[in-house]
Amino acid sequence: MNKNVPKQRDVPLKDIVDQPVTGGATNEAFDPENGRDACVPGLANLITVEDVQGFLIDNDLQECARAFRENDVDGKALRHLDDAMMKDLVPMVSSNSPISTLNFWEIPRSSLNLSRRIGRGQFGEVRLGEVRNRGVTTTVAVKTLRDSASDGNKKDLLGELEILVTVGRHDNIISLVGACTKGGPFMVVVEYAPNGCLKDWLKTNSVEAMRNNSENQNQPLPVMDLEQLIQFGIDVAAGMSHLAAVQCVHRDLAARNILLGKNLVAKVSDFGLSRDIYESEEYVKTTKTKLPLRWMAYESLFYNVYTTQSDVWSFGVLLWEIMSMGHLPYGGMKGKQMMNMIKDGGRLEKPLYCPDELFALMEDCWTILPEDRPTFPQLKTNLDRIIQAHKVTVC
Repeated sequence: MNKNVPKQRDVPLKDIVDQPVTGGATNEAFDPENGRDACVPGLANLITVEDVQGFLIDNDLQECARAFRENDVDGKALRHLDDAMMKDLVPMVSSNSPISTLNFWEIPRSSLNLSRRIGRGQFGEVRLGEVRNRGVTTTVAVKTLRDSASDGNKKDLLGELEILVTVGRHDNIISLVGACTKGGPFMVVVEYAPNGCLKDWLKTNSVEAMRNNSENQNQPLPVMDLEQLIQFGIDVAAGMSHLAAVQCVHRDLAARNILLGKNLVAKVSDFGLSRDIYESEEYVKTTKTKLPLRWMAYESLFYNVYTTQSDVWSFGVLLWEIMSMGHLPYGGMKGKQMMNMIKDGGRLEKPLYCPDELFALMEDCWTILPEDRPTFPQLKTNLDRIIQAHKVTVC
């Protein structure tokens, strides 16, 4: 392990509230109990004029729907709408309004078909499915809970649904399609990622790389492979920049929670449920929940504090996972041993094929004081620079 002790290791944490954090990922922007701001879905989720009209009609606002249709025939106004404009369009929205965020996302069970299981955990599973809407069939992933799931597990899944509603759409975040909350098992329906999770991709390609290059194990990774690995980091940094902008703290950023869409585009997923349904050495059971200790920031391990900057620490560990082709961080170490090593200033060692400038970026993510770590936009900028410099070098 890297034993370079940060200079500020013994400086006390500051500008952080030392208080327990419970439940799933937190989001200060979403409060289902306070006022109209919590009830109106983001306009990023209303893609077409018909979507807006349908939303207004479903909530007994037919007059608004008619006015909107007459004044936005070609959808020009829709492209300039934001949440504030939506509230102006629906001025009477309040906590007692018929408008309900979850009702807006409700999918009729008759339009949803489930097929094979594509993931499972202690309290839930993910199944492949199809949603039919206006003659169009879309492949989706459906999160469900087992009959044995507790009320707490159900609350976690509901919390993940609420966060997905708040986060809205982004190319590097798994998008919400809808939910089934009435008349049967609670299900959350999300975008399907055809290339699986990043952790599995890394392990599979690592095995193939070793098999295909068994006679010359010490050669650097092929150029395209290295570019692809760095691109994964760029994609995740972009998605996490969006989460930070909407004040959402993920708390479980790791390769297992990054899904790969078409063309291997990386997408952040699993907002809150995953750490409760996984059963593996990657999570350590405490009296309340399972914690991903190997990815947790210093202040999360020792102070139970979670912020966007603690997600930055986890991102550094994720970069390490990427460059080590899916190895377990702090492999061979028990949780307590790992925590003592981190407290004493130890860090993960540089992966074999990792460029120096990329490992330096990881180390920046692992500084003791959260305010000394880079932000996600800064990380994306630095990764863009690294990949461009690499392309120039090999040309």
